[in-house]
Formats: sequence, C-alpha cells, structure tokens
Amino acid sequence: MEVNNYDTYFEVIFKCVGKEDTICHFFPQDRFLREQYDEIRAQVRSLSERFEGLRPGVSLCGGLFSVYFPLSKFPKERHDEILGAVMSAMNGISGIKAAYITDNGDYMSYDEIEDDMADMQETFDESYWDDILGITKLALDYTAHAEGIEGECFYYSVYFADDTAGEEKAEIVRNAVESFDLGLADDEYSGYLSITADNDKVQIYLDLGNVQGKNEKKVIHGILLALNNVRGIKSVIINEV
Repeated sequence: MEVNNYDTYFEVIFKCVGKEDTICHFFPQDRFLREQYDEIRAQVRSLSERFEGLRPGVSLCGGLFSVYFPLSKFPKERHDEILGAVMSAMNGISGIKAAYITDNGDYMSYDEIEDDMADMQETFDESYWDDILGITKLALDYTAHAEGIEGECFYYSVYFADDTAGEEKAEIVRNAVESFDLGLADDEYSGYLSITADNDKVQIYLDLGNVQGKNEKKVIHGILLALNNVRGIKSVIINEV
C-alpha cells in the first residue's frame, strides 16, 4: 500500500508497513465535542454501507477517535480507494488536527505523537466523556460519570449507598430498566442488554450494535433515567477503568 496525498485540511501521517488491516487514529485540535462524536459515528456508518462487508470497529479513548478497517476482506487494489473515502468523509468534520494511519496492532504512544506534533497536548478534563454522552444535561438522583467509550458497548457500574449488591438488587435494577419507556417505535431495536450482580455493584452491559444512530442516545440516557426509579443508588460509572 502506498502513501496517498489526501486532500484534507488536517495532516495525515502514514505509518503502515504493508499489513492489510488498518487503524486510523484521529486527533482533535482541542477536544472532540459531542456533535463531532455524532458526526464521526455517522460517517463511519455511511462508509460501512458504501463498502459492503467493511464493518469498521470504532472506539473513542484517551481523547482520540480510532477506527479499525479490516481491509483484508477487500482486494488490495481497493485499499487506497477505501482509505481515500475515509479521509474524504472525515474532511467534512471540523476540529480534527491529524490522522495517523497505522497497521492493526501497532501501538501509538504519545512519544511518537510528540515527535511528529510537538505542540500536541492533552486537554481532556474529568467531565470530557460526560459532555460527549450528554450525561451532564440529565436530571439524575445520583452521581453519574463516564470514564471512556469503547465502540458500541457500554458497561454501567451501579453502586449503592450501603456498599452492597446482590441478585435481589440486580432484579430491581433489571425491572426498572426493562420497564422504562425509551420512546422508541415498536419495531425499533434498543440493543442487547444484560444485568448481573457483581460483588459490590450491579453491572449493566449494553451493546448498541444494529441500533439506529438516531436512537443511541435515547438508549444510553434511558438506562440512566430508569435508575432514578431505584432507591438507594449512590453512583453510576460508565466504562469504569
């Protein structure tokens, strides 16, 4: 695969060494806002529809947005076409400082980033992910905080004021979440949900795969709002590190 001169307003740094599967890391000029996060997700979905079978994997962690593209599913002569389409799609999103194109499995250290972008600084405070997910705008009866985003999967750690958890509390949480009206149509999928007791917390696992983009926030917020109906909750941490 050869380096292309992509026509983008942001810098593109190509670090592949010839492997077939690729990860594109997108770094923000300052920080990605919730609107940019939604735009990037929408563009990734569009690319998946355009290139049938591409099924890119998406993660947002450490302030950068990473997209995994299994290019090995396509003939090599189409790899540059797909990467060009990716860069063209992202060029319509404001606030991107640079894109690093790497082989799958390559580790992008901040030392490497600083070598190419000396002025790169981390400007992500503790409320960054809360703002991205819109948690700060919800009226909740407990403290809620997000520590990251990993693609379409979300893990809610529900802690109670008495610092205990068990199957009885898990069942109460399960009933509250499953009975909450998310505002979706009868034929609209709300994702896969699993609720279990885990030592000192109740764990909620949400997989948004195949959920329409317009409904993702409804489901993410709906679970948090449903927990308002459970007594004794002290805090909820999403994707606890």
